[in-house]
Amino acid sequence: MHTIAALATAGGKGGIAVIRLSGDDCIEIASKVFKPFKTKLCDAQSNMQIYGEIVGSDGVRIDTGLATVFRAPHSYTGENTVEISCHGSPVGVSLILTALFESGAEHALPGEYTKRAFVNGKLDLTQAEAVGELIDAESTTAHKLFSAQLSGSVGKLVREQADEITHLLASLYAYIDYPDEDMTDIPEDQLKERLLTIKKKLQKLTNSYSTGLAITEGVKSAIVGLPNTGKSSLLNALLGFDRAIVTDIAGTTRDVVTESVIVGGIKLCLSDTAGLHETDDTVEKIGVERSKAALDDSSLVFGVFDVSENVGKDEEEIAKLLVDAKEDKNVIVVLNKCDKNTSQNHEEYFKNLGFDKIVSVSAKSGDGMERIEDAVKAFYPDVDSAMGGEILANARQHSALTKAVSDIDKALVALEALTPDTACLDMESALGELLEADGRQVSEEIVNNIFAHFCVGK
Repeated sequence: MHTIAALATAGGKGGIAVIRLSGDDCIEIASKVFKPFKTKLCDAQSNMQIYGEIVGSDGVRIDTGLATVFRAPHSYTGENTVEISCHGSPVGVSLILTALFESGAEHALPGEYTKRAFVNGKLDLTQAEAVGELIDAESTTAHKLFSAQLSGSVGKLVREQADEITHLLASLYAYIDYPDEDMTDIPEDQLKERLLTIKKKLQKLTNSYSTGLAITEGVKSAIVGLPNTGKSSLLNALLGFDRAIVTDIAGTTRDVVTESVIVGGIKLCLSDTAGLHETDDTVEKIGVERSKAALDDSSLVFGVFDVSENVGKDEEEIAKLLVDAKEDKNVIVVLNKCDKNTSQNHEEYFKNLGFDKIVSVSAKSGDGMERIEDAVKAFYPDVDSAMGGEILANARQHSALTKAVSDIDKALVALEALTPDTACLDMESALGELLEADGRQVSEEIVNNIFAHFCVGK
């Protein structure tokens, strides 16, 4: 392949910058720009850094730095690769890249290094996608998830199920082609059992997708309640800084305030809303309507109640609203101001309404905030699997594996009611979906689309 070059580290000023070249002629091209002080670059030992000067096409020194040669196939891309480390000056980097392009290198396209790694068999497609997600990770949990997937956890599980289906198909075809010779080594009951095992493993992975999205893209969340119940205090406590204005005056928040925060490893896209109540104030009315819209648009709802006040008619109206929301949303009842005295058992009241996630906190002092974290995690039990990487967070992979599960279901029905050859068709379809998931059987258009979303230099 032609030799490509690009800045592999982030742009801007820094202590160092790394420029990566990859391709058949990269060592020869790099030799025109990087001049070692003691040896020739082509004679450099693999995986060892050497010191030298970096010159332009006119022979004038641009910088001094280090170069590392990685000879195929022992490199990230599987090709000959050279990495030049120089001072992190944007001007210097630009001059060095210009010299490399003048020497025969071409500018790398977005994701081209990782694409070459995939094409050359250094990574399967699930690992390649994990590279891009790892770079974009916004939380510790997301970073751990994609770091584990980069080691091949998802791809390994998919390959194992694909290999198992291949073995079952071989046995079935042997029986179909030679029915009188009883060549199959898998009885029908074992065949069904093994298909069910494959289905369960894939289903577990597909079921983790909602957690994967919660970790990576976030969960739309709304903080709702009556005015002056401590909604803004709760937002500030979750964020760890004062984002919303807090006063003793009811109705301070008159619009929706939005922020993102990681709670229990889950990214929450939080909306602190205006108090839900009847009002004649024009501005407040607009705020209340926006609050209702935020509630409707959320997947997770924090219903905040002031336990220093008895449950009255207004509180009952909010409670009814949350009961309705519980039908298609995750709801956490937050009993706030637990540091104050209360004459009513609020927890029992909400338990009787069918709520099981009820936490007592003092948003002002921070007491009990860890209970909110536990309640959030309870809605996404797969989050602890992030360390092993066995959580799906990729729409393409999820779609392929969901189709594979559906095909296996059809194959099981066929084995019960139809003929083995019909089951083979469904099993082949499932196998095709698995091969697409890990990239062994995927269209060039899909591959190009995946890597187009990567940054240049990766």
